[in-house]
Amino acid sequence: MPYGEKGFIYLPDEEDMSRIIIIGASHAGLSCAERLRQHGFEGEITIFDREEGLPLQRPPLSKTYLKAEKGASEDMFLLRKSDWFEVFDIDFQPGCDVTAIDRNAQLIELADGRREGYSELVIAAGASPRQLPVMGSDAQGVFVLRVAREARAIRAHVANAKKAVVIGGGYIGLEAAASLTAAGVEVQIVEMAPRLLARVASPPLSDYCAELHRHNDVQIHCGVGVDNILCDRDGHCSGVVLSDGRTLDADMVLAGIGVTPETKLAEQAGLAVSNGVLVSAHYQTEAAHIWAIGDVARAPDLSEIRIESIHHAQFSASLAAAAITASEMPPVEAWWFWSDQYDVKFQMAGLVPTSSEKLVTITRKGRRENSLSVWSWLDGCLVAVEAANDGQAYMIGKKCLEAGTHPDPQDIADPEFSLKSLLKTLMA
Repeated sequence: MPYGEKGFIYLPDEEDMSRIIIIGASHAGLSCAERLRQHGFEGEITIFDREEGLPLQRPPLSKTYLKAEKGASEDMFLLRKSDWFEVFDIDFQPGCDVTAIDRNAQLIELADGRREGYSELVIAAGASPRQLPVMGSDAQGVFVLRVAREARAIRAHVANAKKAVVIGGGYIGLEAAASLTAAGVEVQIVEMAPRLLARVASPPLSDYCAELHRHNDVQIHCGVGVDNILCDRDGHCSGVVLSDGRTLDADMVLAGIGVTPETKLAEQAGLAVSNGVLVSAHYQTEAAHIWAIGDVARAPDLSEIRIESIHHAQFSASLAAAAITASEMPPVEAWWFWSDQYDVKFQMAGLVPTSSEKLVTITRKGRRENSLSVWSWLDGCLVAVEAANDGQAYMIGKKCLEAGTHPDPQDIADPEFSLKSLLKTLMA
């Protein structure tokens, strides 16, 4: 079936749902395409992505990818290999930027002038990293990290870097700091909030992470911002000036200060936007035949906040694909997240209401050395479990969240209490 050339409008067959267009070869976009095929959709699926080449997995970009040797093969980091697109009969068009959506005519416009019609449209455009709003942020050696080309540039630079400043103490910043340290770079972390992970983690887990990084010789500066980035005569960064007047030497700066959802297309199409494209519990927008999934979407019926995680990307893709094909909906799961830093695997389930003064947390030691779990309650209800090298606590806590079971905080605080006993309650 021919595709639209410049100036030519491709229209799907009006007699059936013949063509689904997905904007973005993200975790969400590719998962949605795969689910559509698994649900029996036999029409055409086209994925447009603005980035060149095959998409890479995003989680390793701040972890193992940065530690890999320069010039090492990227095959192990591919999100999908080239034959996947053939097996699932997906028309993948990289390097194609979608510039507009005509929701009334059911058309999209591309930067090269093409206009392509769809029966159903799925926006999986993801999010973009926030740029540093300070002087010197465009200097050589200053990076953000979100997509493959940015990770490639960082990895190429690391080989000659000696001192790095990571701006942002969220999970991306901490993972990058651990990877850079493992590569032999001296790292300092700058976080404007009073503690690491202040937006997403409980105070006990923040303290654990801070101690972990200090143990690995990383200096941490919390409660302070960055005023500007210093440059040498060649335009290369040489350090950062903190808001308290201190200067940190650095020949590399990596900013991990959060992301902004890519809502420009949705706004242009007149869709409702509020910190993400607003969608229903099945990830449908207010417009017929348009869906939004992954980091770009916010489903208030499922969560008050916009969720940024691989699990959310895959889960939202599954819900949208099931709704589009009128298939059975997947079971509801607790939101889950993970992070690797040094030799510690972090596993989190649920959402920690970090801004609430009513939050109750209990820290429980794990069976392994330096392992623990942090259990959080709000108004007597278990809302989150965070684990560090404690897979058993994570698994049991996640099952409790999904079953709506709320263990007694006194039991969790008791080191003699067996977490496995909770499983009996769940199975009763």
